[in-house]
Amino acid sequence: MAMDAPIAKKITGQNEVDFVECDCCGLTEECTMSYIETVRERYKGKWICGLCAEAVNDEVLRCEKQKLISPDEAMARHFSFCNKFRSAGPPPDPTPHLITAMRQVLRKSLESPKFIRSMPSSPTKNRGDVNMKLAGLARSESCIPSLSLVDCGMDEDCEGEKDSELENLKLHCV
Repeated sequence: MAMDAPIAKKITGQNEVDFVECDCCGLTEECTMSYIETVRERYKGKWICGLCAEAVNDEVLRCEKQKLISPDEAMARHFSFCNKFRSAGPPPDPTPHLITAMRQVLRKSLESPKFIRSMPSSPTKNRGDVNMKLAGLARSESCIPSLSLVDCGMDEDCEGEKDSELENLKLHCV
């Protein structure tokens, strides 16, 4: 069955891959044209990489408790955050830059709302009447049987042929 030329061209165009640079952090990614268009529609014509998109979404969620901000405002905050580090150029010694970035990540994570878990992550805490330190898996026997090699060439009870050395050794579980 032959396809019309415009339809074939459209399908081929959707699968074409292109390199695109993040307008925020400068990361270059290889994406399909349809995905690039979808992201640009979502972020008002700007290309945002996946990491920056997550940071923008995190900014919206983080500020949700304090005050409601729009995705546009969250994107503007993230743009200014990235531009602070990009505008100065690469530092001669990247260590202070890394320390400053990690300090900001730590501060943001401490300011974020904490998620309450339904169960504590530590199994050693008391839950009701059961002391979890005492509750554990009891082990009656080893799940690995002990193995011994028997040389069938000298053992009269062993069944087997004596044609090859491989057949002379049999593995028996004790």
